[in-house]
Amino acid sequence: MEFVSKLIDKKIMGLNIAAVLTIDEYFGFAPLILDKNAFQRKKVKSGGKTYDLLRDDLIQGCVIPPIILAVSSAYGGELDELVKQAIADGDAFGEWAAIYAYIVRAAKDGELLILDGLQRTLTINGILNRGDGSFTAEQIASLRASKIRIEVYVGLSKPGILYRMLTLNTGQTPMSFRHQLEILYNDYIDNADLPNGIEVVREADEARARGVTKYKYADVIDMFYAYSTGSPMPYTKQGLVGELKELNFLEKFKFTPENDDMKQLLVAFNAISKEIEALDSDWSYQAAEDQEDADNGVVERPFATNTTSLFSRAQFMTGFGAECQRLIEQKQYPNITTIGELASQLKFSGEPHIALDQLIEILDRISKKAKRIGDAQRAYAQFAFRALLNPNSDSYLDLSKSWLAAEETYQMMF
Repeated sequence: MEFVSKLIDKKIMGLNIAAVLTIDEYFGFAPLILDKNAFQRKKVKSGGKTYDLLRDDLIQGCVIPPIILAVSSAYGGELDELVKQAIADGDAFGEWAAIYAYIVRAAKDGELLILDGLQRTLTINGILNRGDGSFTAEQIASLRASKIRIEVYVGLSKPGILYRMLTLNTGQTPMSFRHQLEILYNDYIDNADLPNGIEVVREADEARARGVTKYKYADVIDMFYAYSTGSPMPYTKQGLVGELKELNFLEKFKFTPENDDMKQLLVAFNAISKEIEALDSDWSYQAAEDQEDADNGVVERPFATNTTSLFSRAQFMTGFGAECQRLIEQKQYPNITTIGELASQLKFSGEPHIALDQLIEILDRISKKAKRIGDAQRAYAQFAFRALLNPNSDSYLDLSKSWLAAEETYQMMF
């Protein structure tokens, strides 16, 4: 691997190192990258003819655009300090060899992420592993010896990597924003430093998201997506308008290692849901015996039957995420952490079990009238957190009044 240039990316406060290497050298570590990430996209089927042409061109010796990589956060503070010093010193920085050594080490350890060039990598991999006689041994050997360029980003925060991925993936088969988030935050699955007993599990795992501190991975991603776009609606509902929101969010985001809004959001939501559970841990929903008329409140299929299941659902997580973005934008709070600190101040002004029963019945009334039940419940959940967390609300921090206030707002809006 021959390092040929170095640039400082001041937008995302990282380094961009260009290198030239043979395809054989690249595939000395590329399989480690492909197998490392369970959420990485598979080979694009819809672009089959395009990639067939690329395969044939590669055999003929074409030059492909650089493959863009990033060093993971596996090497901690020592590498971060080198990057900070390089950014501060600029042309006067004299320890580029140490940074190059970390890139070589990251390649050997499989601690690189593909930001752009996955489909090119898979296409080359397909050529090298074809056993159908499509290409001669001489053609394969020539391909292995041919050179490609790579660019390696070093020292990026996760939001920085996200920004660069989003701006790089603007071709015919871009990743969805949610898919990028899943890749970037994959380490939450095994991250031992999540505080307060929080555990994030995937549906594919044997473990299930049961308990007030356990959350489904997909729901955590949805909550952060809702925070980043300011809307509780899922990506399929957003369309092109949502993509513009994402770009606006990334444009104003401050790319520093200290910014980890996903973790802060999860910690804040967990604090609030745990506090509600603690205020009435014995609550379970049971319809009143005198409810004979369905229009007056009979709930045949309640949204949840206890506080644990109530606040671990995507509807409330996305509603919380979206409202946090709104409250911060309106300067009601300086950051997510200050919102989470309100948990200890939450209270029921009336009987807790009555308020929670009312919440279930409100959700049921919404579901009976909504065309898209999930979307309607997400919208209501955002109104509920607005009523609960907005200091200007008459139901501020009151868990008995906020659900009712949110229903009034929902009815006016829908």
